[in-house]
Amino acid sequence: MNVVSECPHASTLSELRESGWVSKSVKQEMQDNFVRMLESGEPLFPGIVGYEDTVIPEINLALLAGHDMLFLGEKGQAKSRIMRMLTRFLDEWVPYIDHPDLPVHEDPRETHLRGWQTFVPRHAGRPDPHRLVAS
Repeated sequence: MNVVSECPHASTLSELRESGWVSKSVKQEMQDNFVRMLESGEPLFPGIVGYEDTVIPEINLALLAGHDMLFLGEKGQAKSRIMRMLTRFLDEWVPYIDHPDLPVHEDPRETHLRGWQTFVPRHAGRPDPHRLVAS
């Protein structure tokens, strides 16, 4: 499931586990999708002109290395535009469990809130009554 536009057709937590979907950190997801786009020759930052030899290579290295980035500069230097374009390297969908008693959406594979930590193990081996949503 490394293709950005591919969405699993899982409707339950069990089906999601069987689909082979792997939970990734945001940095890992961005890095994987960036490498895929780099290998396929897709334009990485379309519409950004004049930074091909300066800023863009630095951003590329930061994405490959998984670094945090800080954008500094004068007005009108495409900082916001470049930051908005970084979302291209995120998957288009994020699975979560639609449960009426647990309003906060968590990663279905790595839960941190107490409610989810008790819910997920109870529904591990059977079809769960709550639908899985990809948004």
